Amino acid sequence: MTAGTPLSRRGSKLSDTSPMPEYIQAHFDRVDQEYSSASERYVGLAVAENKLVWDLLEPVINDPRDVPARAAGYDDMVGSEAFRTTLASFASEHIWGREVDASQVIALAGAGAVLELLFHVLGDPGDGVLVPTPSYAGFWMDIESRDGMVVVPVHSRAETGFTLSVADLQAAYDGADVPVRVLLLTNPVNPTGRILSTDEIRNAVAWARSVGVHIVINEIYALSTHGDTPFVPTGSVIDDVGDDMHFVWAFSKDFAMSGFRCGVMTSQNEDVRAAVSALAYWACVSGDTQHLLDTMLQDTEWLAGYLTGMRSRLRESYTRTTAALSAAGIPYIPADAALFLLCDFRQYLSEPTWDAEDALWRRILDEANVNLTPGSACHIAEPGFLRLCFAQEPPDVVEAAIARIARTLR
Repeated sequence: MTAGTPLSRRGSKLSDTSPMPEYIQAHFDRVDQEYSSASERYVGLAVAENKLVWDLLEPVINDPRDVPARAAGYDDMVGSEAFRTTLASFASEHIWGREVDASQVIALAGAGAVLELLFHVLGDPGDGVLVPTPSYAGFWMDIESRDGMVVVPVHSRAETGFTLSVADLQAAYDGADVPVRVLLLTNPVNPTGRILSTDEIRNAVAWARSVGVHIVINEIYALSTHGDTPFVPTGSVIDDVGDDMHFVWAFSKDFAMSGFRCGVMTSQNEDVRAAVSALAYWACVSGDTQHLLDTMLQDTEWLAGYLTGMRSRLRESYTRTTAALSAAGIPYIPADAALFLLCDFRQYLSEPTWDAEDALWRRILDEANVNLTPGSACHIAEPGFLRLCFAQEPPDVVEAAIARIARTLR
């Protein structure tokens, strides 16, 4: 830290050690680099964004819009009533699997903001949040950076297909050295692209209720399906969605609009909604963005075409990616949803350690100029798995990147 008037302890901690994962920083350091030929350019396959559908989005985003004067002023900090009404209708039909009233919907500046504010009101600093692994790396920032809560990993194993069991939940709960207040379930799963079975959902919810913890359901990839296994919303699996269950979704993944910053939550718990609403001033969605998304969701003809086209392109990219991985001799965990899959590089480690995985990730980054997500960032129970985001680049670029990785490995 530089000399001068000191920061607070929390400011100093953030200044000295950024919570941003190293693979994300490596992406931003390289993404704008210039190279002498296209074959040498950096290929980022570590960030979960869908770059395959801009031509489907562009007509509605750039179409001249009749923006009302109200969108330029202050409105309800959790989203205008009109926007939340549209969200409730859309998400009830397509995501939540049950009818939800607009009064139970909150819109904030991204899923990360939703999760941070939600955990802020569900637990106190030092309390634990159960997070099944493999996991999205950003949950650690969402939960620990400002809320001061503690992630308690619930580890599953590759030999079980990374399925979630009650035994795993109980073991993590019993082994936690902090009081556990929340279980966070993600479905479809990041980073495996696996869709939880109805038994996994029912068993996890029943277990959470048996120990008296809140349940946060993150369904941010609900519409991004590309396989033969259908996504079944938790709200249609659990008949009794009570005050202890809270649901999260966002436009960032299914609509490839991470830069627009709009996350959505719903909860039947009036106290939870009131507490989150009290913090919403610091995380509201702009009026212009709300108007755009509202108009977009109400265009049912465009919406149906977009969802069909988006899923078709994900399926093509996944099919071509897995074929390229097989040709390169790189095993992978089959996926049915989301924008990525988990590659098994264990045979290419010099030894079965986290240091060896880190060395392999850096070798692929430095020699192939391809960035993958290290398994350590996903808190996988054993080293050697790396996430590949196949929607980040066109399929031919992904295929070429896999070929470069294969040459590096050989």
